[in-house]
Amino acid sequence: RPQSEMNIASGIPKFFPLMMIQQENNPYVRDDTMFIRVMVDFGDMPKALLPYALSLNPGLPTNVQQYIIKQEIERRAQPQVSEQHVIRNQ
Repeated sequence: RPQSEMNIASGIPKFFPLMMIQQENNPYVRDDTMFIRVMVDFGDMPKALLPYALSLNPGLPTNVQQYIIKQEIERRAQPQVSEQHVIRNQ
């Protein structure tokens, strides 16, 4: 529950249609309190990748976020190729 009377606005503007929140007998709002269920699964993700994953736009669909994370894992797994200067004797 919020610890103050006001929360800083953040997140996804189209997270949930306002009309649905304002409906009478809405199951998500009771006594001026909104109930939201959140499921988070970082089980298979390396700890070093968590900051990257958490920096992604949360408005992206889950499958897109997973694809981007998979690409980053593959990018980090590739051996780092340093520039090599070849001196040719002529």
